Amino acid sequence: MNGFLKQLQSELTPAADSNPQIIQYPQDFIEFNKQIGLPIKNGIEHPIYDYEEQVIRNIESKKYVWVKKATGLGITELVLRYIAWRCVKDESWKGGQVLIITGPRIELAVGLMDRFRKLFKDRTFDTKNTVTEINGVRLEAFPSHHLDTARGLPNVKFIFLDEADFFPIGEQKNARAVAERYIPKSDPYIVMVSTPDRPGGLFEDMEKEINCMYERMFLPYTVGLGKIYTESEIEQGKKSLSFEREYNLKYGMGIGNIFPYQLVDSITQDYNLSIQNGDKVLCVDPAYGSSKFGILGAEKLDGVIYIKEAMQIERASPTAMLDLVSLKANDYNKNVIVDSAHPGLIKDLTERGIMAKECNFNKELSDMTVIASDTVKNGIVRIHRIYNDLQQQLKAVEFNDKGHPDKKKLNFDLGDCFLMACQYYKRSSGYSVMV
Repeated sequence: MNGFLKQLQSELTPAADSNPQIIQYPQDFIEFNKQIGLPIKNGIEHPIYDYEEQVIRNIESKKYVWVKKATGLGITELVLRYIAWRCVKDESWKGGQVLIITGPRIELAVGLMDRFRKLFKDRTFDTKNTVTEINGVRLEAFPSHHLDTARGLPNVKFIFLDEADFFPIGEQKNARAVAERYIPKSDPYIVMVSTPDRPGGLFEDMEKEINCMYERMFLPYTVGLGKIYTESEIEQGKKSLSFEREYNLKYGMGIGNIFPYQLVDSITQDYNLSIQNGDKVLCVDPAYGSSKFGILGAEKLDGVIYIKEAMQIERASPTAMLDLVSLKANDYNKNVIVDSAHPGLIKDLTERGIMAKECNFNKELSDMTVIASDTVKNGIVRIHRIYNDLQQQLKAVEFNDKGHPDKKKLNFDLGDCFLMACQYYKRSSGYSVMV
């Protein structure tokens, strides 16, 4: 520890809860863990490792911390232990609140609170389920879909969002907003921890943020090799299709079942991105709210479809997007396809002399999905290595119960554009879609 945490000195006072006994806890985090018992995994006691010490240092010095981590590194346990230590080491958090935000199942909230209580083997607690009090600090765990009661608390000291990338898409931004709204009020510590889930979610968005307020930490399995993991455990883990996501921080890997990631990798190459004299099409999936505005350009040369550009714009303005699509349409012989759910853009393009074709997803999505899947499977499309967002969306998307891409679990804006392009080239080769 190089004495870092030992610098955190303050007057030692007894911790009190429903038990009458007086228990004194160390002012040093490492000594605290020794007193309550070190973490145990598979029956083996583990010390606080160097990568865990760095997490604690960042929490203490940066206050807002974002951790993208491999599964099984022990970071959730570490944060719970840090919260426990801060609650009892002195009186500074007394009268305050700690919020723990979990996924939407109440069992997750209950489970984390149970883990917290078990850290104090020498105490009993009157509280149960999702609420605990210790040394005058009230801890409460909230499922991500029940955050209304997490607003308006008077003295929040710490907010922990556990496995935040797995919150449902519609709840991720709200959970972050609830946490950050307390910054002007009580300036709590905010710690977000998660193994990566799908592309386009909370963690990928935060990873790409410019001037992000959080100290971002990346903890792949390699930081725990020979420590929390044995070599044999990792070799066994590598047999799983989800290894790259669960252990090596890759969004979406091993999740999707429409475009297997091995096939997407096989069509991902380097090639000339300049537009030539082939059959060109510009596909547009408009969005002006929570989704992203997707634009994809493709060109077919010698029987192979090359994706020439793939971009998604967040918080797009209608005027700016009309100008952008109009400009890019010239590179594609004004051959433009637009999601029919946005007739306004189609009308505006027509007024500029661009006769955009409509794509009716409500009627054609099943057929489009099959066509795109076959296009990838048959290896007649190429995606450039720089278009990482498109690759990840294809790798992560799953079928829903209708046999369509499940867009409730991830943003699929570029994926929709890809479906449109594949359908266009199938039709141009003599195929007619039955609707």
